[in-house]
Amino acid sequence: MAFCLLEKQAVTSSATTVDNRLIFNYFPDAPRQTVAVYLMGLALADREEENTISTMAMRLNMTNKDVMDAFLYWEELGLVHIYNGENPTVTYLSVKEGQNLLRKIPKNKYNVFAREIQRIIQGRMISVAEYNEYYTFLENTLFQPDALLAVAQYCVDLKGNDIGYPYILTVARNQLSKGVITAQAVAENLNSQCKYDDDLKFLFKTLKTSRKIEHNDREMFEKWTRDMGFTFETINAVAKTVKSGGMARLDSMLEEYFRKGALSETEIAAYRKQKDEMYELAREVNRSMGIYYQSLEPVVDEYISKWLAKGFDGQTIITVAKYCFRTSVRSLQGLSSALDKFYKLGLLNTQSINGYIDSMVANDKKIQDVLSKMGIERNVTPTDRRLFKTWTEDWNIPEQLLNHCAEKSLGTTNPLHYLTRLLSDCKNNNITTVEQFEKSAPQPTKTATKSRSMQEIEKHNYTDSQLNALFTNLDQLEI
Repeated sequence: MAFCLLEKQAVTSSATTVDNRLIFNYFPDAPRQTVAVYLMGLALADREEENTISTMAMRLNMTNKDVMDAFLYWEELGLVHIYNGENPTVTYLSVKEGQNLLRKIPKNKYNVFAREIQRIIQGRMISVAEYNEYYTFLENTLFQPDALLAVAQYCVDLKGNDIGYPYILTVARNQLSKGVITAQAVAENLNSQCKYDDDLKFLFKTLKTSRKIEHNDREMFEKWTRDMGFTFETINAVAKTVKSGGMARLDSMLEEYFRKGALSETEIAAYRKQKDEMYELAREVNRSMGIYYQSLEPVVDEYISKWLAKGFDGQTIITVAKYCFRTSVRSLQGLSSALDKFYKLGLLNTQSINGYIDSMVANDKKIQDVLSKMGIERNVTPTDRRLFKTWTEDWNIPEQLLNHCAEKSLGTTNPLHYLTRLLSDCKNNNITTVEQFEKSAPQPTKTATKSRSMQEIEKHNYTDSQLNALFTNLDQLEI
């Protein structure tokens, strides 16, 4: 089932249409990640195969939880509806339909709060709808009104009197997620983050960012240093490699390094070198197979890294890719299937794979000789290989005897069937040489008459249970 759905009123065309009211009234104060999630979900809503929470998380370099947290943000604003069933879905509501209805709040409950927050936000008059957003948040959580006032004061000090309510509520939700719900705890937590400002100013210079420090910057820096364990020196070294995207790009890169366990500059350098090699290998594999991917990231994540983890080296993967191209296998899934078969056979390098192919070629030549002795001139098929394996490995028929019986099959109505019957008689009578074969009982006739074994079967009346037991045993045999 699709993850993101569009309300009927919101469906316009196959293009991704964004209401201007979202751009002007919601996006400016929304956290960057929530905006990215909203737009990505909107774009994927009409793409059935890609419309999954996992796809969204992968494309945005986020976790599934991050995606759901972002949609919870939009649900609180009344712009989406989340159905948390067996298969969670998110329905996009039109902006007009999505406006929150005013809640019925007990009279005078928030009079003090309303007066104080208007005193804090002096740059504009707070609307009834904005008050309702604050009241709704306070009614639905354990967050205390004084704590929300402390958040509002922090946001005004940070961004000025024209601060929008979505920004204030975003900071409040962030505090709530940490279990911070009182004014004192909010003040202590937010003030403690100000200690990062000197480091952030230095980091902004490295990133060539001229804007003011925002709350989200402090949150990210605290996450990098306290939760992930990066030092400022490492963070700044990574920042020097950021060509564009600023703090968001830096956050994405540090998240990736953290997932890969690369926390020091040395570990990050080693990981980047390995990653560059995998991307180059992905490009070479694509060239060898005549295919093209606009983004190599899914190729590396889904295929290259897994092949290398199994023990294949880059040259072996490229060699097999070229073999696949020559045999009309033109997809990475087909290449992966071929490598999986070699892996099961324990063939992990070019030398062992070429040795196996050489043995297959030699085996096909033997099969071709047998076919020629029966008067069959064509290419060897998988069925021929299975038959040859049965005769030589399962029945232990010597090649000299096999070739002799093949010559005896020349001119029969169905040479392959006739040869199989001859070899079956040899197996059952322990005949292993040409001499024993010539001295044995007369061979099956070359006409289409019933064989002696068929005549013997027709003389017996087997019960259903006996036949069921027979075929059950056959099913257990490895073919």
